[in-house]
Amino acid sequence: MANDRAEKAKADTKKAMSDIGNKMAHAKADVNADVEKIKANFGHDGAEKKAAYAKADIKAHAEKAKADVENKMAHAKADAEKAKADIGKKMADALK
Repeated sequence: MANDRAEKAKADTKKAMSDIGNKMAHAKADVNADVEKIKANFGHDGAEKKAAYAKADIKAHAEKAKADVENKMAHAKADAEKAKADIGKKMADALK
């Protein structure tokens, strides 16, 4: 009984840590894009600046999308672990 609660708690902790990592990845992508945009302001004309801004935004969106997929995968894995714990509890209860 305590084991299934521990497994569920571990799965919930993994989900929370994944969410924190996802938020950090989003923030890092935004900061990196801002740094690239600041760099583009030095010594570039309008068209080059726009291209650099677009490239920075595209790269940031790709990094965020990757982080979102990794977060969803971590959630799915944690949900599977919780389901496994539930099944284990039900099996133990059935064998009593």
